[in-house]
Amino acid sequence: MLPVAVAAQATHARGEFNFAIEPEPGFVERVDVPVQWDPAAPGHDEPRWRYWWYDAQSDRRGGADHQYVEHVFEPRATSLLGEAGRFQVSFNPDYQTLAFHRVELRRDGRWVDRLVPERISLARRERGFEQDLADGLVSALVVLDDVRVGDVVRVSYSVRGSNPVLAGQVSDWSQLGWRNPVLGNRLRVLYDPGTLPAVHREHTDAEAVVTRRDDGVEVVVSSAATAAVLDEGDYPAWHQPFPQVQVAAARSWADVVAWALPLYPEPPPLPADLESRLREWARIRSPLERLTAVARAVQDEVRYFGVEMGENTHRPSAPGVTWERRFGDCKDKSYLLVTLLRRLDIHAEPALASIGRGRAVAGFVPSASDFDHVIVRVRLGREVRWVDPTQTYRGGAAGDADLSSYGMVLPLAAGSAAMVEVAAPTVAPGGVHVTERYMPAADAREVTLEIATVYSGDSADAMRRGAATERREERGQRYADYYRKRLGELDQVVLPVVLDDRDGNRITVTETYLLKDALQAEGAARAMDTYAESLDSPSRLPSVMQRRGPLAASQRGRYRHDIEFHIPEGWSARFGKERDAQAVDGLEYSREVDVLDGVAAVRYQLDIAGRDVAPGEVRTHVGGLRKVREGLSARLRFQPPVAQASAERRQRLEALLKDTVKK
Repeated sequence: MLPVAVAAQATHARGEFNFAIEPEPGFVERVDVPVQWDPAAPGHDEPRWRYWWYDAQSDRRGGADHQYVEHVFEPRATSLLGEAGRFQVSFNPDYQTLAFHRVELRRDGRWVDRLVPERISLARRERGFEQDLADGLVSALVVLDDVRVGDVVRVSYSVRGSNPVLAGQVSDWSQLGWRNPVLGNRLRVLYDPGTLPAVHREHTDAEAVVTRRDDGVEVVVSSAATAAVLDEGDYPAWHQPFPQVQVAAARSWADVVAWALPLYPEPPPLPADLESRLREWARIRSPLERLTAVARAVQDEVRYFGVEMGENTHRPSAPGVTWERRFGDCKDKSYLLVTLLRRLDIHAEPALASIGRGRAVAGFVPSASDFDHVIVRVRLGREVRWVDPTQTYRGGAAGDADLSSYGMVLPLAAGSAAMVEVAAPTVAPGGVHVTERYMPAADAREVTLEIATVYSGDSADAMRRGAATERREERGQRYADYYRKRLGELDQVVLPVVLDDRDGNRITVTETYLLKDALQAEGAARAMDTYAESLDSPSRLPSVMQRRGPLAASQRGRYRHDIEFHIPEGWSARFGKERDAQAVDGLEYSREVDVLDGVAAVRYQLDIAGRDVAPGEVRTHVGGLRKVREGLSARLRFQPPVAQASAERRQRLEALLKDTVKK
């Protein structure tokens, strides 16, 4: 253990924000960085980054909420020097202060001070603004001059303070492994005397060492010589690949509910126009139709925008305020929806969820900071329906949307003390059905293509949201260009027509094109390439094929694609009947080729169960996806009548002779 360094203390302003330069806080226990990388440790020959030390320490005693971080890293390639020469720290100036303690560089075995206040800038960047989120965070950017390959950079800083609305319901997380090899990691947390700590671990067997001291309770979790972790991507929300640990004061889910319920009190009076809408909705006799009408109003008429500053990160705005300003985030819109439904004698309550981790949150140490989203649980008699008020342009009945990816949620109701599962709805999952009809002229020089695409369920919702932000002419241009890339020159006969049955959650899009060069000569035969586009996205292969981790499921649904070619009189198909079918866990696929009554048809069907794929089943599942994708493309070959083939051959020879004479 090292003594705490003594440095001059100073505060530096950057406009309305400031940071301090000061010694490490008194609770910090520093550890020396090794002189050499252990030759036996992973990363000895690492060509990119080496993390020498990552240390996170928190003092939670007396509500201090003081967090200290020391990060020591080494760039091993010239291409990484730009990244190595800058370091960014975020904090919320509404309730936090930032202090830097060390910015140092070790070269040739000697540490050199690089902490230059003038090279530190502060700016409110609002990185989530593009996602309709303003969080009030300020970023401090530290710039280092003259960083070279093999230099070891050390940055230490601390952030004091936490969001007061959490009322101490916070936890400390730390990764014990990264995409780069790590020589040493540590998480150290201090609590008030008598505190009972709890620990949650993922992908690590590192033990927590709990020491009860006169001044408090100390929890330390550390690891050494950790190899780089391969991030395979395409994981379900509940899985992440890195070894990590959560430390928090032991509490129950009932404690979290008790903290959250006062944030959703009996609301003040609602605006007059909203009271008028309530009277209209009250006249709807069916509870489900009443629920649907109210949910659509909150989803569509109140846009999503989150002002996540100060207490607004967890305390929703009053329902009347959210309605009058016509925007709000998940908790604002959920509070509004719950208030309206209760006024209409429909049982409803907010439920805390985690989009980032899904069902995994149920295994965390209970804490208010475990959650990042709010949805609504609705009870219609014995039936439970889940509604996400942030999802716009939903069709069908409220609660038909599949929110099962949220996994486990915490309902905010008196007596609630456990996480509950968000089950998939019982309605059919929906999907996409495309029918392409190719109707050639007698000589097949031109082909009329009619396309009908039917979207249902979640696919209709996605289509509806996209259609709401795109002009009809833009959509027509995009669709036509897609088929030009596939089928060559064409005319768009009419702009695409979109018919939306929102109550049935079914959207039909029709298109008509005149293809000028769809059939290609193959000797005496003619051929046309087809592609089952509607199966492309649900059969997408993962970015990493050979995997150790689970694979996120494709969207649940049925995907069909029918291709029909009306054979001109006198022509014949140069292929016969085929059938290909397979079934693996969570996936069923069929492909049929047939010629009947002058129509050549290729029909595809893919059923996706929407279940995440366990590691032991990934190989089989991916093999099934590959099989599907192998059949998405087809080349249909046809034989024209002998007379037409001879005439076309003669025309080609005459054209060739003319070209030869010209030359």
